[in-house]
Parts: sequence; structure tokens; C-alpha cells
Amino acid sequence: MIKYYQELLNECIDLTENKQLHKDMLSTLETMKDKLNQLKGGI
Repeated sequence: MIKYYQELLNECIDLTENKQLHKDMLSTLETMKDKLNQLKGGI
């Protein structure tokens, strides 16, 4: 039974990490888009 809860906890931790990675990735993409616009002459 403890193993079951440990696996559940690990799944929750993985989900949290994935959400953070997704947020970081979106932020990076937004930054890249802004820099690209600056290089093109800005919009």
C-alpha cells in the first residue's frame, strides 16, 4: 500500500515538473519571438 502512495506522489511530482517545464518553454518561445521581431525591424 505504501508503494502505491509513493507512485502516486511521484506522478504528482512529475506532473508539477512538466507544468513548470511547459511554462518555461512558452516563456522562452515568447522571448525568441520578441527578439526575432526586433531583428526584423520591430513591430
